[in-house]
Amino acid sequence: VVDNVWEEKARPYQVLREACVPIMKRWEERCADLDLSGRWSRDSDRGVGVAEGLVARGLTKDTALAKATEPYIQHWKRHVTECEWVVTTYDADGIKPRRELHYPIGDFVETYEGTATLFGDGGVIHRSCFYLAEKDADDEVSHVTISETPRGREESSRYLKNGELFLRRSFLGPGKTDQVVSTEVFIRS
Repeated sequence: VVDNVWEEKARPYQVLREACVPIMKRWEERCADLDLSGRWSRDSDRGVGVAEGLVARGLTKDTALAKATEPYIQHWKRHVTECEWVVTTYDADGIKPRRELHYPIGDFVETYEGTATLFGDGGVIHRSCFYLAEKDADDEVSHVTISETPRGREESSRYLKNGELFLRRSFLGPGKTDQVVSTEVFIRS
């Protein structure tokens, strides 16, 4: 931005940019310190609005309730690139991997086959990952994924609180004006 400012007016912007360098460095350190690594199992009894969120994505009430209460297990490990993650999601048995996905920082495209609970039948999802401040997190940092799916737009925010992983999903279906928000709680397993 500073490069496009009239030369005689640029100095205050340059000073501001330079003053922000230590703040941005500290933010990047805090994002890198967020440790989501490990095996996480959803505690279905503590979820809020999970079945309602699945109904908003097109599932029947019975199917949504069954999916909201079945085991959901993931293993998070750090990617070689700082602040990025590789996530393995398991079948309900907790043993057989269902998929493994690299969550890079920035925009990416995920192609999937078969039927996905959140996305529908096979296709392409446009996604973006980044970190945001989160007031409810112990360290006030969350890992965020935005997903543009055939069923709608979802923002997934993951953060740690009291040693547990919280996943807050905000979903907006096509042609809708109100988001459906759900929260899931995962414990280390």
